[in-house]
Amino acid sequence: MEKRSMRDLVAAVAGPRNFSDNRKSWLNRAARRAGISYRSVKAVFYGEITNETHASIRLLRHAARERAGTLASRFETIARNMDAADTDFYRADVLALIHVSRLLRGEDRSRDNAED
Repeated sequence: MEKRSMRDLVAAVAGPRNFSDNRKSWLNRAARRAGISYRSVKAVFYGEITNETHASIRLLRHAARERAGTLASRFETIARNMDAADTDFYRADVLALIHVSRLLRGEDRSRDNAED
């Protein structure tokens, strides 16, 4: 796997860097969320660990999927509340939130069909 995608994986788990974050605190957040050591996350981030089957990469992927599922649930809740408040006014926003939640869950296959 290429170095850029490993960095993206760590970023997906760590979340956005806050104003008060430095790189070490940000990587530590990814380590805590994935249940692995700071050194392991740092090694993945800098491309020292590249084996797809390495335990650290598997745990980071699992944490990224959990984080995506959590975000998808939040988006679905927001969409339901907006729809309940005013269906017509929020229709486009509700559809966008539902679409993004499906993408996060890996349920949207429209891109796969477009390639056929």
